[in-house]
Parts: sequence; C-alpha cells; structure tokens
Amino acid sequence: MGRAVAALALAWIVSACAETDPAAEQAARDATVPWLERMDGGDYRGCWDAAAPWFREQISADVWNERARETRAPLGGFVKREFRETTLVSDPWGAPDGRYVIVVYASNWRKGKILENLAMQQQADGRWLLVGYHVKQRRGDG
Repeated sequence: MGRAVAALALAWIVSACAETDPAAEQAARDATVPWLERMDGGDYRGCWDAAAPWFREQISADVWNERARETRAPLGGFVKREFRETTLVSDPWGAPDGRYVIVVYASNWRKGKILENLAMQQQADGRWLLVGYHVKQRRGDG
C-alpha cells in the first residue's frame, strides 16, 4: 500500500481516543462487508473503484492490484472471518479532516490466519468508504 495509507494507519493507532458512536461504528462496519466480499472474490480493481477518493489518490489501481494479489495469494482460500472491534477517530494526524472508523477482523484462510484492519472514512454524503487496508499475520487464536 502507499506510504501515505500506511502512515495513516499508524497515525490512527497513535491518535486513537475514547470517542464512541455506536451507530457510526455499525454503519462503517456494515460498509466493510461488500468491500471484503469483493476482496475475497479477487475483484481487486472493484475494491479500488469502491474505495474513497483519498485512497485512490494515494495508490494507483495497478499498484493496488499487484499488492492485493501478493497479500492474498499465499493465504489460499478463505475459510471464515470474525469481527473483533471498531475504533472511532476524528481528524487523525496525516489524513483529511473527518470521521474515521477502524474495523478489525480476525480471518482464517487455508494457509494462514490474519488480522484485517479496514480504515473507513465518512464521506460528505454520509457513506462510509475505505481509505486503508492493512493485513497482519496472526498466530494461534490471536
């Protein structure tokens, strides 16, 4: 992923505060479902197209497709995904002003287990669109 997107993910971790808005967090979480279904189906270009404008400015469709394939191919087939948590963040450092929700899933694949962190940005029209996707290998039940 582009350096700016990776930096944004780190900024959220550092700047996360104790804000809560259950309705916003649920709406953002709901918006991750069709996006992840596209990823699981290998429609990486569709995922890029469905992401927020800021995401598309940070990484080209070609680079996104390449990195998504590099990330997903070694995992084998999808088995299951469990929701872990959401974190609401406003105006994080290094990102456009606004409201963001980080949605975390623990996912099992035939050849591995990962944590998926999806950063969702609320758009002016109220929709929640992806601005960052980060995967981390996990071991055991973690």
